[in-house]
Amino acid sequence: MKFCRFKGEKSEWSVEGKSTENNEDQWVTFGDINLVVGKNATGKSRTINIIRQLADLLVGNYKISDLNQNYKTSSYSLIFEDNGFRIEYQLDFEDGKVVIETLTENNIRKLERNGNEGKLFYDKANTTIEFQMEDNKLSISRVDDMQHPFLRKLYDWGKNLNHYKFGGELGKNTFMIDTSTILYNLEIDLKDNNNLNATEVLLRARKKFGEDYFDNIIIKDFEKIGYNIHKVNPENHNILSFPSAFIGLCVEENDLETITNQMEMSQGMFRALSLLVLLNYSLLSKIPSCILIDDIGEGLDYERSKSLIDLIIEKVKGTSIQAIMTTNDRFVMNKIPLEYWSVIHRIPKKSIFYNYRNSKEIFDDFKYTGLNNFDFLSTEFYTTGFETQPITQE
Repeated sequence: MKFCRFKGEKSEWSVEGKSTENNEDQWVTFGDINLVVGKNATGKSRTINIIRQLADLLVGNYKISDLNQNYKTSSYSLIFEDNGFRIEYQLDFEDGKVVIETLTENNIRKLERNGNEGKLFYDKANTTIEFQMEDNKLSISRVDDMQHPFLRKLYDWGKNLNHYKFGGELGKNTFMIDTSTILYNLEIDLKDNNNLNATEVLLRARKKFGEDYFDNIIIKDFEKIGYNIHKVNPENHNILSFPSAFIGLCVEENDLETITNQMEMSQGMFRALSLLVLLNYSLLSKIPSCILIDDIGEGLDYERSKSLIDLIIEKVKGTSIQAIMTTNDRFVMNKIPLEYWSVIHRIPKKSIFYNYRNSKEIFDDFKYTGLNNFDFLSTEFYTTGFETQPITQE
């Protein structure tokens, strides 16, 4: 991935990988599991938001013109790789209009567009056909499974991306009144989890995968992060200021005789429960997707934060899910292996990513310093390795 906005202006900002001797404009690469760390104001949340923003553009939740007020010019460059399959996608826009949009599949150009005119490959006809379209819409809106399956792959990535703002409400103040629609539609959009009702996801998951099966997964996962419960359930919440009962998440804890409902849970406990409900729904659905988790562990104590990240790594590894998490917690950083780290280093106009894929030797060398993982960030060892770092003596 590469991204740049306001290019050539005072407010220019770009996201890039670590530069080499011959090229400063490098790709940011992400593995299956990624923990994005960095000092304050380096661009962690902004990078997460850029990925989310692109997903929204690809599925039509945003038009280019919707971004014009805050992003008059932007450039996105992406490469998607999966089991030998490769898609390269480029999008540049300016003043609310598409300037350039291209897509290459396995080194074959399938889309070439400048402004509102372009050429698009039709698989069935095995030929390229010229087209015109509104200059504030992406060509991917022409997705057709028969003629343009390469557009479908990009669209599905955007549609299935999940975004969890762990430091936010995650739907703690969101409830259900009517559950009848669950019977007719088992699919759900997981993209905007801050306004999503986790109770609805629980009910849909029970219907889709079986009540006992899904509940037991949640109970076991919750135990792994230090919450001992024997039941999770949707229950009525009687809120005095409203005339009708609202349905929300409830748990029965092993050491309590009463039910703990959604309103009575601590913010950290509810965030963890909600995330596990949503994450397991995604995993069991087996739809390839990218999961963004900003401020992972916020509101949890150190042990639970660390255990939650360990659990996510355990559940995601080897699946079709890619996880990109951010954290500011130094204690969590000290316990998460550097192989999962992507360190953001801020320089004027740029956020530069250092990770195991572009700085393997430096990452491997750090284990000989005797320092803890947080020092890898605080001393900026990731930038030059032993070139400027003193070797500690035992």
